[in-house]
Amino acid sequence: MPSCDVVVIGAGLAGLHAALTLQEAGCDVRVLEAQQRIGGRVHSMGRPGLQTEAGGTYIGAGYTRVIGAAKKLGVPLIDVTPMLEFFREQDLVLGEEIIRQSEWPTHPANPFPEKDRDVMPWNFHRVLTMRENPLERPEDWLDPRFAAYDVSAHDWMVSLGLDERAIRIGYELNPSFGNDARDVSALLLFFRAAFSKAQRKLAPEGSVGYTIEGGVQRLPDAMAERLRREVELGCPVVGIDVHPGGVVAHCADGSNVSARFGICALPIGIVKDLPIDPPLAGPQARAAQLLHSQPITQVYLASKTPFWEEDGYAPSLFTDSVAGMIAASRNGEDPTEITSLTAWVMGPAAARLDQLPEAEIGREVVAAIERIRPAAKGRLEVVGLKSWGADPYARGAWAYFRPGQVREFAAEMGRPHGRLHFCGEHLGVASRGMEGAMESADRAVAAILEA
Repeated sequence: MPSCDVVVIGAGLAGLHAALTLQEAGCDVRVLEAQQRIGGRVHSMGRPGLQTEAGGTYIGAGYTRVIGAAKKLGVPLIDVTPMLEFFREQDLVLGEEIIRQSEWPTHPANPFPEKDRDVMPWNFHRVLTMRENPLERPEDWLDPRFAAYDVSAHDWMVSLGLDERAIRIGYELNPSFGNDARDVSALLLFFRAAFSKAQRKLAPEGSVGYTIEGGVQRLPDAMAERLRREVELGCPVVGIDVHPGGVVAHCADGSNVSARFGICALPIGIVKDLPIDPPLAGPQARAAQLLHSQPITQVYLASKTPFWEEDGYAPSLFTDSVAGMIAASRNGEDPTEITSLTAWVMGPAAARLDQLPEAEIGREVVAAIERIRPAAKGRLEVVGLKSWGADPYARGAWAYFRPGQVREFAAEMGRPHGRLHFCGEHLGVASRGMEGAMESADRAVAAILEA
């Protein structure tokens, strides 16, 4: 006999949203989580005097599902709009030369066309995909009419007349998708741009987004507290059997959980090595094996003194070094006070750092910052580190599609496998990030309730 109506595997935002929605519909739900914490890739990390977000950094002002859940659960949102001016206080580093934003439009290293010379490199591909976007709605990225755009971002940028130098500086310094512009589908970038545009229409006037007092993880914590059954922590699922009458989740401790339906809410990198019987087939199997997630390593730094006041450059830097993007955080009561710095390292640099011992990662990043701005020498202390690529429960941050993969399996990979359903940020159709995770959960729940 099944022990519950639905077993949900994974207590991230998608799994918890699915479980709560099913519970509200009258289902008996059990949630299994491999780690000793809930939240998945929403993870607030803190120490005395320092609060950092390792995942789920900000909640977009148009994230209707996420915001609705926070309000329903009484989780207080804090509007980050007053801090917007500080998000832009970033200078550029090329070859260890710091270039102020005011210098960039006329700088000899600027390779962009005349009309875009005032666009900073970290915004360049975003500006292009907004301006040249063929999608009317974000969900159009899965429409076969737009399959011709499922080429590399590199080839698409070449078609606009850009040379290799402009592509390198405009996309590849610290890439948020893939290793370089050849490694990501232009159609995925159009999807992200269309989603951002749709978000602006949903956002209240004058608001850019929110955070949560005490950390964004308070949201999944509150979701878990509403479940009638406690989330079963420390319960890795090592296999799933799917049969005509339901599913059986096999746990690492030898126990089994049987249910009428199952929801797999695990990151795609974990699904790849999860035995499912009968196995996935066709585009779904291809997706599980081929879809990658972005390596991201974050190094959290405390500064003994405000060295940026000595050298006159912005506290935040976007670099072509192993330090990636160095972002100043303001998590205190005074929004003008910098409480810490975080080095966000993405793509190939993150993958390289992930091969090193943790202590050496911190030393490499600090050494890179000190080379770039000598005023920082001896002032920085590594106070924490999070690598999503090296995390065995995540194997990367958000998923990305390589050229050709959107048309190959993006529309098919979220389909039910018998009585086993799937959700997660990689299955968002009209939304991305946390909102996409909850959107995919709504779709899985609707299919189960209909069945």
